[in-house]
Amino acid sequence: MNEDRNAQLIHQLELKIKSFQYVLAHRHIFVISFLSSGAILTHNYPSHENATELEHFGFLIGHDNLAAIKALVKTSVSGADGWKFFNRELKLHLFRVQQDLWHIEVGTQEEETDERYPNPDFAKFYSLTETLTEFREWQNGGEIEEVLERISSQHLPQIRQVKASIQDPILLMCLDLIEGIVASAVSDDDALDANIYALLTPSEIQVAKFIKVGKSTKEIAQSLSVASKTVENHRNSLRNKLGLTNKGINLRNYLISLSN
Repeated sequence: MNEDRNAQLIHQLELKIKSFQYVLAHRHIFVISFLSSGAILTHNYPSHENATELEHFGFLIGHDNLAAIKALVKTSVSGADGWKFFNRELKLHLFRVQQDLWHIEVGTQEEETDERYPNPDFAKFYSLTETLTEFREWQNGGEIEEVLERISSQHLPQIRQVKASIQDPILLMCLDLIEGIVASAVSDDDALDANIYALLTPSEIQVAKFIKVGKSTKEIAQSLSVASKTVENHRNSLRNKLGLTNKGINLRNYLISLSN
């Protein structure tokens, strides 16, 4: 009775192994289990059912990789995360299961989902590099009217389009911040009271635009090629013309509020 029971258990185990091997092979994932001696215990590679030695899979593993594995199995290192090898378009992941028991998984690199293949949302986010670069270059000193027009008509819509297409919460948060900064920079003349701008000189309007995007007096002076004192005078003039006699009121926040 015990012999029948053992035979039945062995048969069930063989069926389970065959089932797992079939599924893995169907997904182009090939598994080779072998001993430190190089003798193969089991594998699921088609057409090589009778393979008995690891060397019989030299074509799959790669001869250089095979030599490295042979050297590795002679050591006592455990390698909790295993070792990775590459052979043409194939990726091999080697594990030491026990002291003399080893396991190799072989699959195509295109099917991998590890750190070599990052979140696709990052590619969409990085597509905004040109947009963000131009915005930064303008902040560092550029032709304000032309760039603001380009940011408003091209870059801001692109930021919003990318934002609507991604799922990553961290990237969404970043794009929210970027969109807010860019939007405040381009919501200028048309969004402000024409009567207010009628009070300002062209130089004061230009300084007001820089203030809205958070540029300091020194940065504005460098961008406009004027003295810092000149920018300070424009700031004071803006406050006087806008009626900001209370020094506790932030000029930038007030200018932004006029655009909302």
